[in-house]
Amino acid sequence: MAHNGKISSIGQVASCAATVLCSAMLSACGGDGDNTVSRVAARVNDTEITIDQVDRQLAQSGMTDEADVKKASKDILNALIEQELLVQEAKRKRLDRNPEVMQSIEEAKRKILSQAYLERVVFTANPPTPVEIQAFYTDHPELFAKRKVYQIHVFSVPKDKVDDGLIAALDGAKTALDTVSILKGLAIDSKVEEVQWLAEQVPMEFLPTLVKMKAGDIASLEKGKQVVFLQLVGALDNPVDEAQARPMIEKYLTNSKNKALLDDKLKQLRRGENITYVGPFADTPPGTAQQAPETTPPQAAVQAHIQKGLEGLK
Repeated sequence: MAHNGKISSIGQVASCAATVLCSAMLSACGGDGDNTVSRVAARVNDTEITIDQVDRQLAQSGMTDEADVKKASKDILNALIEQELLVQEAKRKRLDRNPEVMQSIEEAKRKILSQAYLERVVFTANPPTPVEIQAFYTDHPELFAKRKVYQIHVFSVPKDKVDDGLIAALDGAKTALDTVSILKGLAIDSKVEEVQWLAEQVPMEFLPTLVKMKAGDIASLEKGKQVVFLQLVGALDNPVDEAQARPMIEKYLTNSKNKALLDDKLKQLRRGENITYVGPFADTPPGTAQQAPETTPPQAAVQAHIQKGLEGLK
């Protein structure tokens, strides 16, 4: 998760408040006459479940209301007790020595450690500046100030059926009925859909073209073995002001910075370490996997813009 100065500071206050409330309530249940505050919330046979374990999960909830914290802390404690009961039973069955289970534990450990390194060492702790956010807003009017909702008819045609004759015929189509008639006249089977796209749901490379299109115009995109013809029905203004866009832009810019930092770090690590591909992977070319940090902004926000809008078409 990306560090965000403003958001994390608020989250830290809420987490701290919840932790203090939970600790106070659970500690109040400690032993009589003991001046040392116990950090044990419960015992399952010889295993202790600590207040710190409850605090950790409670902090992730963001709760601050005392009544909510009190109920949640008890629910969390009971969930931890039940988890421990299952863990102890699994150990009695020696499942912790099962090769598949051991491999899963090791994989989870590797993931946790690598993500912890990214979050604490690699990723930026500095949120985008107001100037950067404003510049992104200004540079992308099609996503914000001049954002539109596009109504589109989508025609999926096998790539081997697309030729100059079809393209020339479609130039004369002004409505979806015209397009359907042309395809039928050429004995071309096609799948037709009507979709509604927000600007951020449009494939990145296609948006500049779509912005310039008029009702009835047709453009095309390749999708696997299909050519997708998109005929614009109409577009309605649906602007987003800078105040509304700011959280989306901040998340997007933070993610972009983190992705660049991750790429640089992986290249640096690959140069500095001895990596040998062996066996069936001996001919694998050196390179980095296309992995992104786990700080992706919401798909409905700007990040959706770098995804392919066509992936949703069946």
